[in-house]
Amino acid sequence: MLLLEDINPHPASQTNTREDAPSFTRRNHHVQSSPPSYPNQRNPRLPSSPQDLLVLSPHRSHTSSPAPSPLPTIERDVRLNRKTTLRTLFRYPLGTTIEYPETSSNGSVGHLFEVAPDEWSNPRLNFAYSQGAPTGRTQIGSYTFCSLLVDNNGEEVPCQEVHATCQGCKVCPFVDMVKMNEPHQRATREDLRLRLAQDQHIRTSARQALFEKMLSLYRAYCTHGCLGPADTSTDAEHAAEDNQWIAQNKRAQRGHDSKPTCDGQLIFDYDLNGKAFVRCEHYSIRLGGTRDHLISYDAGTGLFDEEYLKALFDGNAEEIARIEGAAYKDGFGPLASCSMISNHNSVKVHCPCEHRDPEGNLVLAEMTHIRCHSTFRCFEPLEEYRQVCPHILVVCRGEHTHPIPLPTKTPPSIRAEVLDLLKSLDQDLADLTPRRFLRHPVTVAFLQQRFPAINKPNLADLHVSLANREHVRAYILQVQNQCFPFGTGWQGLCRLKESQDRDLPPELHYIRYIGEVPISALTVYEDDEPINESGEILCIVICMTKQSSHRLLYAQYLQSDIAFKRVNASIALTYCRVLVNHQSAAAHQRVFQELESIVQQDTGESLKWRHLHAKSINDLTGILQWTGDQHGGQAKGTALAEKLPLQYDLHEPHRTLASLSEYDHLRRIFRLCHVHVARNIKQAAVPELVKNKMRSLICMEHSDFQGCLRYIQHEGGKAGAGNLMAETESETIVNNRHKMLINEDAKIESANKRLQAATASFDRAEERILEVRKRAAMDPASEKLKGDLERVATTHGRGENAYTKALDTSVSTIGTGSGRVMVLLPSRVVDNSVLK
Repeated sequence: MLLLEDINPHPASQTNTREDAPSFTRRNHHVQSSPPSYPNQRNPRLPSSPQDLLVLSPHRSHTSSPAPSPLPTIERDVRLNRKTTLRTLFRYPLGTTIEYPETSSNGSVGHLFEVAPDEWSNPRLNFAYSQGAPTGRTQIGSYTFCSLLVDNNGEEVPCQEVHATCQGCKVCPFVDMVKMNEPHQRATREDLRLRLAQDQHIRTSARQALFEKMLSLYRAYCTHGCLGPADTSTDAEHAAEDNQWIAQNKRAQRGHDSKPTCDGQLIFDYDLNGKAFVRCEHYSIRLGGTRDHLISYDAGTGLFDEEYLKALFDGNAEEIARIEGAAYKDGFGPLASCSMISNHNSVKVHCPCEHRDPEGNLVLAEMTHIRCHSTFRCFEPLEEYRQVCPHILVVCRGEHTHPIPLPTKTPPSIRAEVLDLLKSLDQDLADLTPRRFLRHPVTVAFLQQRFPAINKPNLADLHVSLANREHVRAYILQVQNQCFPFGTGWQGLCRLKESQDRDLPPELHYIRYIGEVPISALTVYEDDEPINESGEILCIVICMTKQSSHRLLYAQYLQSDIAFKRVNASIALTYCRVLVNHQSAAAHQRVFQELESIVQQDTGESLKWRHLHAKSINDLTGILQWTGDQHGGQAKGTALAEKLPLQYDLHEPHRTLASLSEYDHLRRIFRLCHVHVARNIKQAAVPELVKNKMRSLICMEHSDFQGCLRYIQHEGGKAGAGNLMAETESETIVNNRHKMLINEDAKIESANKRLQAATASFDRAEERILEVRKRAAMDPASEKLKGDLERVATTHGRGENAYTKALDTSVSTIGTGSGRVMVLLPSRVVDNSVLK
């Protein structure tokens, strides 16, 4: 990014508890309240007692101050209809989020939620339990009634009923199945605490961490094998041993076919220096050997137990049993019982921990599905009755026969808060990442306002699922797709300019120019870096306001800085920002020409330069000084872009301005930024005495300039020589010139080959069409020959077009290159006067 700037020298929260609401009698059943303790604001996953229900606080807007969270009321033996009586009914206030609704093994438990009619959302979607088949719902056009869903007059309103079944969870087959199948009817805070601790399984043993790291490395080798080219010479015995791994990998790929690679056996070995490595059996460093197969020295980095890895690769059963038996005594390793549990909606196919099957093979076991028959029935008023009956009833029946699931799903209300927060980031949204979002000032301010009693709150305080950065990344991508439907690349930028030009008045336009120029259309100078990719496009974006054009017109001291971030501390007045993807002199020339055009369009005047437009040596009209960094293309592009009036130079009156070279212009106006020079000298890896010699070069006249350069090159070593090369650039210019000539030679060779092929094809087409014409003249009535003549004429035309294009390409290369590669042209073309 090119910046054009002005450098003119001038208290702890309390948990609310409440006794029950007034009791009353209905059908001789007492309405009771057994209020659970409400979660504190620090973290809803931390319980205050094992008997507490897991209830999230009602959704609050971040613009309002935190209010005490009302508790649900509890009623017993509530009649729902003639077939169903709820053993327990929980009534929740507006905005309450429930993730683990209570159920019953031999009855039904109801959960009645108050919902805002204008922000209607089904609370069943907040449940942490996965819901699926068997499912059902009220048929379209029909409805049912529920005694708990009534209007203001107490009349039952028509509603629709939807029911689903809990899908259970997935566990490793090497877990304690008896323990995993223990039923539960409610998830207490203590249950969730233990479940989270079991899932995180913080490893305090260094031996356990090292052991699992070794198994992960071995698994990676076994899973991926040698990624070299496929080889069919592998022994059938080794291929049969890998069939189990191959089958597991195929299931884990979920339908994606992997490309064929080498299936050679992997060998654990040591080099001449005793360093361990793993290689493919087909790898060889000998003359004519195959070096495109696997060789990895990761095993010899000292981070792994080489004895265990060697035993695994060699199949040393005795050594493996000894090492894994010792690990089993400490409670880990392939022989120990597993505790891996994942939610049903997880994409995990295999347990990430290796285990020994009954045959003693080391396997990645496929996760087993534990089924559950607990059901959820949801009664929801029809849309036209939601204003008079803003409630939703969820009836849970049957106990859960699996461990409690983790709260990995963000509730819709909290997800809406996160999405609104992302939309408020405005220009920072385009390149936002989860890490930047977590540290963004808007996010920090929102969390501090939402949780004033917490020191340095984070997104996990909103909900534990937001600790997963992949979830946050998905929300960022969702908002980015909404705000930038055409992406954040070049196409999206073009659409942004189109919307700006369409919706905003001209005085508010900021993106002033967007253009694409083929690199091949630009002039290549000797000190430019060569372009390797043919067909590359120069992209230019100029951003500035109309007011900036007026300020720039009267500015006298300017600085252009090539940077990839904004200037810190706002110490400079920025006139415009230019974004380019190529930094040659010709690219900067085009940028300054477009900038001149924008200023003239906004102000009606052109930029003036003191050494070009001043009437005398004392006239201070126009730009007096342009300061830049150490990029040569920027400086030279500035000089090339200047328009020359028909007059004599102020400093050399015997010369006209038209006779000045680009470097003569630079001597009169351009100055190198001493901050860049001083910074580069300070960062140079040379002795302090050499740095002082470098600083001495920044002067009007040096007593021994060449001698100082030789000293820096000799005493500064490689770093000093490199810095010297950057300062003088004479050697770089020669190298770049050589690279440019080499690229031109390559283009000539490519054009020669293309012309030779096109000429041969065109000659064959000429011979073919002459032959068919002769045959057609002998038999004019033949329809077959007429068809052949049409086909060969078409082929002849295509060949002629290809030949013409190839010839034009070859002719355009005349005069280019180093002279070592000759341009090949047909003799009939060389004799043509056009080329003389």
